[in-house]
Amino acid sequence: MKLKVCGMRSEENIKGLISQINPDWMGLIFYAKSPRFVSKDFADSIKDLDISKVGVFVNTNLEEIKKAISRFDLHTIQLHGEESVDFTRSVKQETGLEIFKVFSVKENVDWKELESYLPYVDYFLFDTFTKEYGGSGKTFDWQILKSYPFEKPFLLSGGLSLENIQDIQKLQSEIPQLIGVDINSKFEVEPGFKDIDKIGEFWEKVRD
Repeated sequence: MKLKVCGMRSEENIKGLISQINPDWMGLIFYAKSPRFVSKDFADSIKDLDISKVGVFVNTNLEEIKKAISRFDLHTIQLHGEESVDFTRSVKQETGLEIFKVFSVKENVDWKELESYLPYVDYFLFDTFTKEYGGSGKTFDWQILKSYPFEKPFLLSGGLSLENIQDIQKLQSEIPQLIGVDINSKFEVEPGFKDIDKIGEFWEKVRD
């Protein structure tokens, strides 16, 4: 199981995450309407930190993505809006970076819609639908994922917490393509600042 911790921006908080947890990815949110928004003013304190940084973008343009890659030394791009297949292909071809494509789940998922993205993404990520594009602390009906038809690996997001660890483990045992979890709001002291000890407790139990 891989771990992505999303919605961080404090240098000391991130350093604590690195030293205590060292997750596979750490997400920086470049969506101005998010309470966890990372402005360019954070770049100097974050750029050189030794962690795989994911830039989270919502319906932005390729130039803004390229600027953020340079400013923050991003390793991965997360497309969290309604980005088209053509745009996703352009991001992959122009940057050469690892790509997460997020699909926000309401009552169901149209798997056929995802099929066209397969050549251009490294992972899908399934999150709970919100008008704010994530960070709701709410889960969706994970049973929907049992019909997932592709070999492409994916991450689970949306309301993951210490309270649903057994359900996460059970789902992974039933769906081998589920290779990681993406945690955020349930592990916050305040928006953008994480409780590292709580993350550590979660991560230790998930891997048991």
